[in-house]
Amino acid sequence: MKKILSMLFAATAISFGATSCSDFLEEDNKTGETADLAYNTVSGIDGLITSAYDYTHGWWGKEPSLGLAEMGSDLFYFGYDNKQKSLLKYDISAEALGNNVADNPCLDEYWEMFYAGVDVCNNALKYVPECSVIDDNKKAAYLGDAYFLRALYYSQMVAIWGPIPYNSEPVSAINNNPVRVPESEIYANILADLKLSMENYKKANVMTAKAATAEGRAYFYSAEALYARVALYAASWLGQSQYYNEALTAANDVIANSGAKFYSRFSDTWNMDNEDANKNTENLFAVHYTNDLTSGYDNCVPYRFTDNGKGEFNSLITRTGYKKNGGSASLLMFVSLWNNGADDLGGNGQKDTQVFFRMAAGKTTIKSKMTGENIECGKYYSPYGRGFTRYLPSLYLWKLLESVKETDQRYNGTLLTSYRIPYELSKNPVKYPNMGDQVFKDYEEAYKEDGNYFNGGGIAILYSILDGNSAEGQALQAEAKNKYRLQFAFGGDIPVYTSGDPATALPTEGGKAKSDVYGDDRYKSEKIEGRRSYPGIKKFLDDQYNPTYPTAEISYRDIMVLRLGEMYLIKAEAELATGGNALNTLNELRKVRAISGKDNSLKGSVDIETILQERALELCGEYQRWFDLKRTHKLIDHVKAYNAQASGNIAVKHYYRPIPLNELEAVTNRADISVTQDANGVLQYTSAADGMWQNPGY
Repeated sequence: MKKILSMLFAATAISFGATSCSDFLEEDNKTGETADLAYNTVSGIDGLITSAYDYTHGWWGKEPSLGLAEMGSDLFYFGYDNKQKSLLKYDISAEALGNNVADNPCLDEYWEMFYAGVDVCNNALKYVPECSVIDDNKKAAYLGDAYFLRALYYSQMVAIWGPIPYNSEPVSAINNNPVRVPESEIYANILADLKLSMENYKKANVMTAKAATAEGRAYFYSAEALYARVALYAASWLGQSQYYNEALTAANDVIANSGAKFYSRFSDTWNMDNEDANKNTENLFAVHYTNDLTSGYDNCVPYRFTDNGKGEFNSLITRTGYKKNGGSASLLMFVSLWNNGADDLGGNGQKDTQVFFRMAAGKTTIKSKMTGENIECGKYYSPYGRGFTRYLPSLYLWKLLESVKETDQRYNGTLLTSYRIPYELSKNPVKYPNMGDQVFKDYEEAYKEDGNYFNGGGIAILYSILDGNSAEGQALQAEAKNKYRLQFAFGGDIPVYTSGDPATALPTEGGKAKSDVYGDDRYKSEKIEGRRSYPGIKKFLDDQYNPTYPTAEISYRDIMVLRLGEMYLIKAEAELATGGNALNTLNELRKVRAISGKDNSLKGSVDIETILQERALELCGEYQRWFDLKRTHKLIDHVKAYNAQASGNIAVKHYYRPIPLNELEAVTNRADISVTQDANGVLQYTSAADGMWQNPGY
């Protein structure tokens, strides 16, 4: 079996991580005296730091990381052709599945990726101080980067696996005897790194994004924001209450002094005009993707250490591979099937609804039956769906967003509840002859009004939270007749879910909807089942039409890792634990997110459920929900209450992911020991747990 254990890299692979940018990809690995020479040059050090950042491209903006960080939670279900169903149903083992992309949690790949990223950071921490050709200010700035990234990578690993081996020095020889370090020590090391990062950024006067070492790089308040998050994790998960005060202090300082500002419209936080890490006023740190999508190297995670440094991470992670179109896949993950319309939205019985929902390659217009003219609509149609469905909102999330619909911008800025059509195309779907009778809003006017092109045009499909069998639902169905397709959350002709109870609701499957009032079979197609046709999440969509990539198979959107809204949520949770005014802090955030003229404030008392609801409204889909439920010890309760896909299997062991089996097989100090978990899911073990051992239950 291949030994790809990331702690065991041979010396010949030590600094390959420094060769990730296109200028460095083809160079030989640097070791010994070669490394000393290479890293005493400006280009060598610049490349080393760039490479340390490149490992962020494997997690933020990628499909399998969403599965690990957001899914199997209370907020999302998996779609019909999701590639991680076993993970999301809590039916996984420790087996390393490598290049399998049919059903793969990718834990073995992420284990290697994060440790490789850490090793590059460790090399930077060794060679930057020794470099004689850069000045002290730049050295300090680069050290700030390296400490920040090492902390970031370890913070992901400890949250996934718990106790892990901790490397603080570059790997210089094979180590067959790694030792898993207790979580409390890992968290202490991470927080110490972030303090060092802040000290170095302050010394170099790298306090803001504009002063960072390059576009999309971290700075002082990035490190302090991550400090606030990690301190909150340590406090809530491990019960180390002293960290609540540290989280509160850090969050307060970021809010007061970072210069980050909210947009008056929540949708502007996500508008592609503001996607750039250095431009978005709410951003505190984002993973940067270059706008040139033709250069896959610059936007990809570095090559693997396998195959003489030319191994590739699987296509779930890279999406389009290393040779082209590297970027973020987030825009693909939360939308319906592009041809979900089946027959009812085609023209003249036409089954190929690509003409309705997605442009063919290079095509941006649809011919109007009304005028005979070609209507430009690529900007508005491309974001609406793909030929697959990965994730859909849970009934719980939909209801939560619906509950604030009248007062809070986050409903309209998050949920895509209708698919729209330009007026000139309203005669194309022959089975809805009265589609043109609606009030049509110009797309550009809709954008000016609330920042959403998606609210322009007329309705082609409407998703309603109502019970389709209720009197209100039946009235809406009568209104929709001959105008547009109507899908209810539950009940009615075409339900998205099987039930109105979040504990039992599942996405509907397989053309089980009954025949509609027309007496035909237009609603029998499996393509309108809940696993394929559902309200989407719009905040990650590319709302700016890109003529080079009209079908937007990948995005150059920078992915925000830390932003101002989270700091208010951290502050509120820390105040809840320390006796502060959490309600006031939450209402400060809700005031910013309020619809103009509406009272969006919370009333009454605040508890951890209040905090989790606010985090869902603000941060859904942003690589945090699974970790939030874990660290607050609410994972099992919330999954059982709100995710019927996963509730049957979830158990206390699932608070930790399994150590990849191939990592255990590569060591000589594997310890088969008795490790238990307490009532909150936290591991309990003694010093006898030294060595490499599997998490309990796997």
